[in-house]
Amino acid sequence: MKKFDSVELFKKRFSSYTDELNKYLRYMFNDHLLFVLIIGIGAGIFYYADWVKHIKPSFPAIPLMVVLLTASLCFASMVSLLKRPDTVYLTVKETEMLRYFERAKRVTTLLQSYVFAIVLLVAMPMYTAVTGYSYGRFIGLIIMLFLLKAWNVYVGFETAKLDNNDSTWLFFRVLATAVMVYLLLAFSFLWTIPVVLLALFASYYLLHEQAKGKVLRFEYLVDKEEARMNRFYRLVNLFTDVPHLKGTVRRRSYLDFLYKPIPYAKRKTFAYLFSRTFVRTNEYIGLYVRLTIIALILLIFVQGFYLNIIFSLLFIYLTGFQFIPMLRHFDGQMMLQLYPIQDAIRNRSFIHFIRILLVFQALLFGIVGIAQNGSIGGLAILGINLVFVIAFSFLYIPFRVKRIYQ
Repeated sequence: MKKFDSVELFKKRFSSYTDELNKYLRYMFNDHLLFVLIIGIGAGIFYYADWVKHIKPSFPAIPLMVVLLTASLCFASMVSLLKRPDTVYLTVKETEMLRYFERAKRVTTLLQSYVFAIVLLVAMPMYTAVTGYSYGRFIGLIIMLFLLKAWNVYVGFETAKLDNNDSTWLFFRVLATAVMVYLLLAFSFLWTIPVVLLALFASYYLLHEQAKGKVLRFEYLVDKEEARMNRFYRLVNLFTDVPHLKGTVRRRSYLDFLYKPIPYAKRKTFAYLFSRTFVRTNEYIGLYVRLTIIALILLIFVQGFYLNIIFSLLFIYLTGFQFIPMLRHFDGQMMLQLYPIQDAIRNRSFIHFIRILLVFQALLFGIVGIAQNGSIGGLAILGINLVFVIAFSFLYIPFRVKRIYQ
């Protein structure tokens, strides 16, 4: 019988994970999304650079960076790559699994380091403008933040052995990380780096001693891994069908008024079905609400007629584009094949449903435009938004719908 090798097991699972990741990323970062990202990032850089030039020394740059960096360092799931059957078959191999989890800790640290690196890179112009520090400080900060990230990951795995309330350990990590990030940003490296290093090693050693001899909670780790992958699948599902996705549904009876006006008629069957699915399915209504709120926040804080137009059209396009996969939401339900309804009626209902969502966004963005640019400028923004919605819903969406079922 072949001897169990936990390192080989991790290599196989990590290889399978990266293959799946690459497969789905090709669907996500297609030409359309890249085009929108380039426009959005370009507009954001232009506005941000102009804002940094006029930033006041009293601006709370360090507190803002502490919040953003602490969130990027602490709030991320462990990449254990465990599966549900492991709770039965691998718990008896915990000693042999130690090398497996060492690999998992390293991979988790490396895979999630890009988040705080991007946050720091974006925040550096603001940080140097307010504090007067040079850009050379970036190297020291990125190294120390990497160590803080590794500390968070290793502490996360150690606390998975303890039976205490998980929120208590999360609060401890967040508080300790925030304090150490503040010290690194606000004071000289000559004494903050030694203090932070001492705090990291001492706290991890004490926790490691407390967890020594305790058994890992495999059920807990598997639940976290499934939740992490389900979040990724929900994101990918905005671009393509994901068979692994476990969706969540809520009744939301308080939103019944949204589809009550739909008449009881054969030609409106799918109009009712799409509307009810949108209201009850977390993935769709959550996506719409998030995109709308983010767009409104940006439009409120970004001043300028042309920037308002760019961000309005950008988020209307993102919303419409990411809702297109909803057309195939019911393809796996055989009962719907019994409906004596032509495909043309289903497609027309879907396009009309998307059009309503986009018109509502266009009206909201137009109201913000009126508040910021006056009646003439705001009505111009509203008009441009509505023209874009008409062109998008009458030309682009029917083209994509036709390609989906070719």
